[in-house]
Amino acid sequence: MRERKYDHLGVRMVEHRCANGLTVTVLPKPGYNQVFATYSTNFGSIDHRFRSGDGREIKVPDGVAHFLEHKMFEKKEGDVFRLFASRAASANAYTTFDMTAYLFSATHDILENLETLLDFVDEPYFTDETVEKEKGIIAQEIRMYEDNPDARVYYQLLKGLYEHHPVRIQIAGTVESIRAISKEDLYTCYRGFYHPQNMHLLVVGGIDPETVIETVEKNQAKKANRTAEGPAQRLAETEPDRVFQARQECEMPVNTPRIFVGYKDVGTEVRGAEGLKRDTVTSLLFDALFTKGGPLYGQLFEKQLIDQSFGWEYDYGRGYAHAVIGGNTPEPERFLEVVAEGWRQVEKDGIGDEILERSRKRLIGQFVKSLDSLRFLARYITAYHFKDMDLFATIPALQTVKREDVEARLRELIRPERQAVSLVRPVN
Repeated sequence: MRERKYDHLGVRMVEHRCANGLTVTVLPKPGYNQVFATYSTNFGSIDHRFRSGDGREIKVPDGVAHFLEHKMFEKKEGDVFRLFASRAASANAYTTFDMTAYLFSATHDILENLETLLDFVDEPYFTDETVEKEKGIIAQEIRMYEDNPDARVYYQLLKGLYEHHPVRIQIAGTVESIRAISKEDLYTCYRGFYHPQNMHLLVVGGIDPETVIETVEKNQAKKANRTAEGPAQRLAETEPDRVFQARQECEMPVNTPRIFVGYKDVGTEVRGAEGLKRDTVTSLLFDALFTKGGPLYGQLFEKQLIDQSFGWEYDYGRGYAHAVIGGNTPEPERFLEVVAEGWRQVEKDGIGDEILERSRKRLIGQFVKSLDSLRFLARYITAYHFKDMDLFATIPALQTVKREDVEARLRELIRPERQAVSLVRPVN
C-alpha cells in the first residue's frame, strides 16, 4: 500500500496492488457522505484487433466493447440495477474509445455495494438469446446517434482525420457490425481485457482506505480463476501523420450549419509525464485563443460567425490525438477564412503574455473547482491512470509551461496537411 499526498490541493490518495494484479486507488474526502466507485478496464471501442493470452490473433466486430458493457448488467438471477437500487445506490456504466467503466454512487451500505460492483463485473453471463435481443436495442441507439447533428459532425470529422485507426468508427459500432457480434466474441474480449492486471478500482468520498482495501482483497481472493488466461496484447494500426480526407460534408434537417475543424496530432503517443505536458501545452494554446476573451474567439464573435455552441477540445488515446474547434455558424466558408487568417496572424505576432497568463489562471481555477466533484475525480483519476498520468500533477504542469512552448506547439500542430473539416449543412 502506498500513500500519496498533494498538500497544495489538500488531497491524500492511497494506492494498493492486489495479489492478482488489480490496482485499487482510494481518495478519502472527509466530511463527504457520498461515495463514488468506478471499476474500469483498459478496453474500449478501438481495441478490435489483439493477440489473446494463448497467442491467437483475433479481430472482433466494431462495437463489441460497448455491447459487452450493456450485457454485463444482465445476470441469470436478474438485473443488477435492481440490486443496487434496493440499497439506495445509483449505478451506471460507459464506454469510451479506450476504456470501459462501471460505477455506483451511494451514501449507505458502501461496502455491500462495492462487493456487488466487483462481483457483477467479475462474473460474466451471456447467452445466445440475450445477445440477439440486445442487437435491436443497440441498433436503435446507433440510429439515434446517426440522426444527431452533433454526433454526426464529430464522427464525420474523425473519418476525415483518420485513415486506418478505429477511432474513426463510432463507439457503439455500426448497425451492420453489431449484427455479427456473438456470445463467443463477448467471452473472448472479456477473458482478454477484463483481467485484473488490466483493470482499476477507484473509490472516492467519505470512506476509510484501509477498510476498502481489506474488502477488495478478500473479494478478489475468492476468484482465482480470473487470472487463468493472461491479458490480451493489442495490435496497433499504422496511421499516417497527414489527414485522410480534408473535407467531409452531409445534409441534415438543421436550421444552422454545424462545422468542426480538426487538427491531427498522431506523431507521439500522449501518455506519461511527457503526455501530460503535451496536453497542458495544447490546452493552453486553444484556451488562450478560442475561449471568451481570446483573440480568435473575439474575431469570430464580432463577425457573428459563432454562437454559444462554439467550443474546443483536445482528445487523445492509444495511437490517436486531435484538437477540435467548432459549433454552429451561419457562414461556414467565412468561418474557415477567419480561423485560417487568425492562425497566420498568431504565428506571425506570437501570443501575448497577458493572454497566456489569463488562460493559465482560468484553467487552474477550473481544475481546482473540479476537485469538489466526486464524479469528476472518479472519471479522470482512472482515465489518467490508464495513460500513466497523474491527474494531480496538472497544476504544476500548467505552471511550468512557457510562451515558447505554446508557440512551438502551434507551429507543430497547425499545418494544412494535419487539418480536416466536417460540415453539416441544412437540407437544401
